[in-house]
Amino acid sequence: MVVKSHNRTCMNCQLFLSVLLFGITVGLAQPGSLVAYEYLGSMEAGEIETALNIAFGPDAPTSIYSISMYSVAYEIQKSDGTADTLSGAVAFPHDPTRAFPIASYQHGTTILDNAVPSITGLSPENFEIIFIAIVASSNGFITVFPDYMGLGISDGYHPYIIADPYTLAVTNLIRAIKHLPSEIDPGESFQWNNQLYLLGYSEGGYATLAAQKGIEESVLDELPITASFPMAGPYDLSGTMVDYFLSIPDYPQPFYVANVLFTHLDYYGSLDDLDQYFLPAWADTLPILFDGTHSGWEINDLMPDNPLDILLPETLEEFTADSSHFFRVTLAENTLLDWVPVTPTYLIHGMGDDIVPYANSEVAYIDFILGGALDVTLVNISESEGGHAEVALPCILYAYETMLLYQAVSPKGDIDGDGNLSENDFDLLVQSILNGAALGAFETWAGDWDYDGSHSIFDLTAISLAID
Repeated sequence: MVVKSHNRTCMNCQLFLSVLLFGITVGLAQPGSLVAYEYLGSMEAGEIETALNIAFGPDAPTSIYSISMYSVAYEIQKSDGTADTLSGAVAFPHDPTRAFPIASYQHGTTILDNAVPSITGLSPENFEIIFIAIVASSNGFITVFPDYMGLGISDGYHPYIIADPYTLAVTNLIRAIKHLPSEIDPGESFQWNNQLYLLGYSEGGYATLAAQKGIEESVLDELPITASFPMAGPYDLSGTMVDYFLSIPDYPQPFYVANVLFTHLDYYGSLDDLDQYFLPAWADTLPILFDGTHSGWEINDLMPDNPLDILLPETLEEFTADSSHFFRVTLAENTLLDWVPVTPTYLIHGMGDDIVPYANSEVAYIDFILGGALDVTLVNISESEGGHAEVALPCILYAYETMLLYQAVSPKGDIDGDGNLSENDFDLLVQSILNGAALGAFETWAGDWDYDGSHSIFDLTAISLAID
């Protein structure tokens, strides 16, 4: 049974009930299993185009496909061996004759359980999610949106800016989404090809780079990444971010800092020790403030301008002077440096960022290049474009337009997934038919021209004619 360990209210009741029913009838699922799903809505291509034209005028992105969106629940296995059920969403284009890339979008900071993609769906109340959903999916991406551990229907506190849980959320959602087409109405179904993109802004930028690192280090053979777009994330936690907070008198979003310190203690230590680090009033109230029912703005109204002032004076003194302090150690453990990305990686950041300093991306870029990375690009958005909030849209649009340069949409017969029919596709199908060559789910779909569930001479003939 999925419950909130700190008395949160479940906002997505239908999905929650589906999870309970699954647990009763089937039992404990495996990591990456699709547990439940719920239809959230659809939009026609013309409807999307009209909305984008109103919002962006002559510079509006195009719209090719109609889309549908579903919320999903899926299983993960945490590092301590226990299971959790997470939620997320997927928006996909309508065209059963084509296979599309998967793009995983990691959303920015929210601490409200009812403000996550699986609940807001295509609602205009969450511009970030609906914008990504309609732009990316109507242009040929199967776009997935993890809610993250501790948000949506997941129990416990959200482990904010802690690397491993993001990898678990992203990788297992992608696995679960691949099971969805066989469950929903065939008229609503979709097919993925072998391309995978990661992108996200702010917390989502950190989550993107964390997931990329986790995938490259452990499951790259299963989930090869075509390109990754981490945007405006706090990658250099133990360096740039610590130095920044120790040097400024105030901070525009103080609840971010409280959230990091609180959830790092929850994840790596014990909330029974809050009074050893925080002033009494904050030790008493932090568990309530971060229970998923209070917004960041509500917490900001209570916070001191300098967020470090919620710490005990002796804690702040020790944190400043001692590199082995508890929080210094947890921040260092989740700093996303000292590895070498192998995926084409675009670090996109506004130079005037007033929330997450641009130096995070600059330091990461230098670290990756010095480590021997061959395909990492630092993209800076001019300081004149504004701060963290103002440059979010320019960063996302840059990432989206670059994704299009890599994108392959695969028609039937495109077994090699390059977006075109060629002699190589013909040869691969011959090997499948004559030699029983093992093919993956996408390749099996692509070679099955006549939709009869197998590869045969009839598929080969049809593909040969299509190539000619």
